[in-house]
Amino acid sequence: MDFIVLGGDARMPALAKRLREGGFEARHMAKPTAEALAGAKGIVVNCPPKCGFTMEDILALASPEARVYLCGPVHWEDARITDLWKDEALQKENAWLTAEGALCAAMRAGDRCLRDARVLVIGWGRIGGALTEMLVALGARVIVASRTQAHRHRAIERGAEAISPEQLPEVLPGIDILFNTAPAMVLDAETLAHANRETLIIDLASLPYGVDLRAAWALGLRAWREPGLPGRYCPESAAAALYRAMRRGGAAHD
Repeated sequence: MDFIVLGGDARMPALAKRLREGGFEARHMAKPTAEALAGAKGIVVNCPPKCGFTMEDILALASPEARVYLCGPVHWEDARITDLWKDEALQKENAWLTAEGALCAAMRAGDRCLRDARVLVIGWGRIGGALTEMLVALGARVIVASRTQAHRHRAIERGAEAISPEQLPEVLPGIDILFNTAPAMVLDAETLAHANRETLIIDLASLPYGVDLRAAWALGLRAWREPGLPGRYCPESAAAALYRAMRRGGAAHD
């Protein structure tokens, strides 16, 4: 077997199909066997794995000649590993897909078009930047909150307003939709108390997250997390991005 693609969300079976279309022998296995791991020339796995084996198990069972393609923010050091999350082009593609999925989630939950919305984006990483560009293009009034002056300048260059996190209490009452991308607690109970009760609050951050959901709910706010959006919103496109990253990373057995 050229590749087994382990567990994961809907991206992973889509990636196995993409690999087969590329001429590889590939199979998606939600729960692989030890024999399958030992016999694969290539293994693709989310990290941390969700397939019945730990990362230690997978590396112990894999052939010494196998190549392990790692998808996810948890990094491992092993000579056999190609860490796809170190691919900047994949990170940018993933951010764009996440941003598009986040807009879809907001539109499904809300009752107004984005052109009429006042939107706050907290954080200016890849996802925050992609969100801002999309929202500005759609005609929304966008405010970006970032700790870094250089990032606030970039947000302004892209057509948004910009504030520091200390100014959040001032702007929250006028916000219709809020996207948090900062993986740090920026919206605690004290700050959330300033929010409009009609505001949609969507946390896109990774652990430790940035929105105190319990505090938000106690205040009667509509707040939730949207993890793994590329795999849920557009698995075929997300799989294509992973496939391209694998090829750039020297996907073996061409």
